[in-house]
Amino acid sequence: MDRILLIEDEVDIRENLSELFENRSFTVFTAENGQIGYEKAREIIPDVIISDVIMPVMDGFEFLDAVKNDARTMHIPVIMLTAKSMLESKIIGLKTGADDYVTKPFEFEELLARVQSAIQNRRRVLQKIKISPSEKDVESKDDVFLRKVITAVEKNMDNFNFSIDDLAREIGYSRSSIQKKIKVLTGKTTSQLIREFRLERARQLIQQDAGFLSEIALAVGFNSLSYFSNSYKEYFGVPPSKIKNLH
Repeated sequence: MDRILLIEDEVDIRENLSELFENRSFTVFTAENGQIGYEKAREIIPDVIISDVIMPVMDGFEFLDAVKNDARTMHIPVIMLTAKSMLESKIIGLKTGADDYVTKPFEFEELLARVQSAIQNRRRVLQKIKISPSEKDVESKDDVFLRKVITAVEKNMDNFNFSIDDLAREIGYSRSSIQKKIKVLTGKTTSQLIREFRLERARQLIQQDAGFLSEIALAVGFNSLSYFSNSYKEYFGVPPSKIKNLH
């Protein structure tokens, strides 16, 4: 069963959503503010997090910043619930690393669809770059290596200067070692792996209508909109503007 961490300070909303998700076969953990939510996120490592924005102790954006800067939790999709201006919240959340947004009031079926999409998108991205899961209970050294690579790339998603040397330093390998190992495990060059990871993330943000194309390009590490558009078209076969116009 997929696990949801629901962070919401309003008791009625928290209990109602918990019941609805449990009726759809999710395991639900709850927290009443961002601080408790952050502690639970590190403890249980849920498949997706749903968080309100306005909360006591630690608000949703502070929580999001903490989660996305923690190597243990930065890979978890986060869906923000907000009653604020959609544009204002999206821009702030986009810069901080939110994966999707739902504006209050909302229909449960919409939130459910976004939760399912976030989980599927995450699994799709990971599946594209990782080897088949080990049948052993303990992670193999190769699994650990790839997990470190994924974490490092996600952490530096918006850094267009992030290089192979930076990646090697961050995970403790030499440049030549990391290039050889990634090629053997994924069949891709290191530069190709980083580029494809950025583009997959961009596709998610575009589908979620998470901002202007120029903002999305910057969020995934492209400082040139034209280069981003050309790279996106080369990888997916269609320009990002065409996908954007469909949403």
